[in-house]
Amino acid sequence: MAAACPAALADIAAMPLAERVGRMLLLGFIGSSAETEGADVIADHLAHRRIGGVLFLRHNVRTREGAESSARRFGEIDPAAWMAIDQEGGLVQRLSRDLGYTHIPRAMQVAEARTPEAAGELYRLGAAEFRAAGFNMNLAPVVDVHDPDNAVIGRHGRAYGTDGDTIAAYAGAFIEAYEAAGAVCAIKHFPGHGRSRGDSHDGFVDISQTWSEAELAPFEQLIAMDRAHIIMGGHLTLRALDPSGAPVTVSRPILEGVLRERMGYRGVIMTDDLDMGAIRQNYDQREAVIRSIEAGNDIIMLSNSAAPDPELPQRIVDWVVAAISEGRLTEARIDASVARLDVLRARVV
Repeated sequence: MAAACPAALADIAAMPLAERVGRMLLLGFIGSSAETEGADVIADHLAHRRIGGVLFLRHNVRTREGAESSARRFGEIDPAAWMAIDQEGGLVQRLSRDLGYTHIPRAMQVAEARTPEAAGELYRLGAAEFRAAGFNMNLAPVVDVHDPDNAVIGRHGRAYGTDGDTIAAYAGAFIEAYEAAGAVCAIKHFPGHGRSRGDSHDGFVDISQTWSEAELAPFEQLIAMDRAHIIMGGHLTLRALDPSGAPVTVSRPILEGVLRERMGYRGVIMTDDLDMGAIRQNYDQREAVIRSIEAGNDIIMLSNSAAPDPELPQRIVDWVVAAISEGRLTEARIDASVARLDVLRARVV
């Protein structure tokens, strides 16, 4: 991914700080149609440039018309905003066949039954429906390794295989199909969730005893193939890469040290949902947000569903301003994220 030019950085620096911080926020809402209080809150945030995009979860997709009307309303207010949803296929397909969308088999079934080229045909069909529904950011594909004893990935067939070549080939076909349709994809869960023995929805998952360097291979290959434009870190503890025991989400040694410096990644890094139990039970919201930015994340994702706060974006701006005054963050750090997000946005224009 190309770096922003000096002129672009100067333009970014001239923007109000609140708007720059807002670009980094991917916020969820309560409601399953465009005519709900939660949708009104999101619409107001978008109109005032307080957020950069909207996260749709299962509770937002009760009906096809409800989901699409919400995405349509938000997209009309800010055509550049991200409309993000999990659309892996299999168990994790929010736009499901129950709502009239084409069924996409789980990753393991796709890899067992199709070549990567044939998988691309299937994914192009899914991508066309995805864009027609009003979405432009897919929180997929999974590039974790398959382990049948893993309760989160392996048990549900969410991984393409056990080796980097296979995983990268199918994930690459997935990403290529969505990018051709005008959407971006978030590769997950860095640095590898496939051999974990826990679920980060419930608490930190320590992968220190089960993880191996081989789990980096799919990420490395997709970076080399120029297919990695967003990478999502997991709420995973890995002492081999960060002896402090900090989860990847807030680990600068892993995100900046390993992913950017060692692996040469120049694209966008995003958090998994900071409202998940792993983070919520261990950090207050302010500290989770600030530490995520310190660690190198460019997109801060919050479902805002555990304790919905209609003024959360404004609070986050206040937290960032305070962190800058304390010397924990700098405006240049914020500008670097906005620059990477601007390069990413150019992919869907």
